[in-house]
Amino acid sequence: MSSESSRKKVIAILKLILLVIIVAGIPAFLYLRYGSGLFSKDTAYSVLEYLRQNSRIAFLLIIGLQIIQVVVCILPGQPIQFAASYMFGVGAGYLLSVTGAVIGTMISFYLAKLLGSEAMHLFFGEEKVKEYQRRLNSGKGLLLAFLIYLIPGVPKDLVSYAAGISEMRFRPFLLAATVGRSPAMLGSLLVGHFFGKQNYMAMIIITAVIVLLLLLCFLKRKELIAFLDKIEMQDAASEEKFNG
Repeated sequence: MSSESSRKKVIAILKLILLVIIVAGIPAFLYLRYGSGLFSKDTAYSVLEYLRQNSRIAFLLIIGLQIIQVVVCILPGQPIQFAASYMFGVGAGYLLSVTGAVIGTMISFYLAKLLGSEAMHLFFGEEKVKEYQRRLNSGKGLLLAFLIYLIPGVPKDLVSYAAGISEMRFRPFLLAATVGRSPAMLGSLLVGHFFGKQNYMAMIIITAVIVLLLLLCFLKRKELIAFLDKIEMQDAASEEKFNG
């Protein structure tokens, strides 16, 4: 075996180890360090209590948790945003949450570029990754990315990774992802804010609206995914007609 091929093999192994550490090692560490509270149905209260115990650096912890949520997907984003607005208000909570989300998206995007398609296929599944790549590489890739982040219930955990190995540029993708995830993020922030103000009626109304939207999107998830496919097919047909 030549030195060049040996070097490539070592690099490939190191890339895989890095991916495993980030996607599996971080969740394992958090579980061993903080127990199952961060992963239970009472996650929002666990996060809030943890932030209270570390109030001096709570703003940094919110950003860090949001980064982890985007990169590793071990936590839903809602409990983090709930706790953020409870402690800092809606405006500051949104700023902290979106900062973490932007950094997490950047890490995921460039991590995928660093590790390459083969690592993504190996860890997340080739067919699934290629499906996202195909959508993002279409002429309406930015619109599709925006809708994927905007619509509750549509799988979005792989989007930033798939974008990193697609033809999409980072800044436009980041803008689409940030704007798309903002409505759901603001909904969670408002719930936490009203809970902190003990305005339970407003909190119940907002929660009910969010639950109804989630339920509707879940029940109509096949139609929503079909809608995304339709946009992609229309774009492909337009491009074929133009080239023809």
